[in-house]
Amino acid sequence: MKKGIASILILFISLSFWQCNFTSSTDSAGESQSDSAKIEFENPNHDFGEIKEGEIVSTVFKFKNVGSMPLNIASVDVTCGCTVAEKPERPIGAGKTGEIKVEFNSAGKVGINKKYVTVTSNAVNGSEVVSFDVIVNKNEQ
Repeated sequence: MKKGIASILILFISLSFWQCNFTSSTDSAGESQSDSAKIEFENPNHDFGEIKEGEIVSTVFKFKNVGSMPLNIASVDVTCGCTVAEKPERPIGAGKTGEIKVEFNSAGKVGINKKYVTVTSNAVNGSEVVSFDVIVNKNEQ
């Protein structure tokens, strides 16, 4: 009986080590090589330059899923009520591109502004931040 239990235990341990060797391999940088999504932004910062107070400006942050699995954008969070961000509703396939649309309302925002948008997804780099800069000049009417 002890011999049978020992054999089963050895078999279980061997299978555990074998499974670990195939499912948790890493590359030279220490990143997992397992199937995953990875988001990479074309340009994570946009500069609107100077605008007049009250203007509404918008931009698009383009990205690519450089991973091997579909990318799902869970949320896009802004740092101010003056900014609205729109995320893709459908998954972005491996090797495919997508975009985050951002709109800024400059009413009451005279001066130098730097705003951030946090993009949360199922990617290995789960949370990425994009930003924009804008100088809002007082509208003299």
